[in-house]
Amino acid sequence: MIGSHVIVAAAARFFTPLMALFAAVLLVSGAPGDGVGFVAGLAFGLLLLLHALTFGAGAARMAFPTPMARLILALGIGAVCVGAGLPGFVFARETIEAGAFAATVASGALVLQVLFGRAPTLRDAE
Repeated sequence: MIGSHVIVAAAARFFTPLMALFAAVLLVSGAPGDGVGFVAGLAFGLLLLLHALTFGAGAARMAFPTPMARLILALGIGAVCVGAGLPGFVFARETIEAGAFAATVASGALVLQVLFGRAPTLRDAE
């Protein structure tokens, strides 16, 4: 399948690191408390979507396995709860943003895995 879409696969391989860098810069340079963790998580989620659409659902599941996505989702929710529960903590706002980033990325990966597993047109050829 990749042989017929060489240009798309090459473009995905080129833009994937740039999209990851954009999400990281957005997360680091944004002002904490403005929802930048969620927006950076959405940008990273687009990277996962591009990877899944280009290389298939099996490659997406291998790149970001379900148990790892669940663990990162739990850690992200825990970080948000810790940051919100300790308002006197010096890095409370940064902890909330990092938790929002992790929870958004992991939940987006889980939703993509469910959609690609359920929709017959998005499944890998058998």
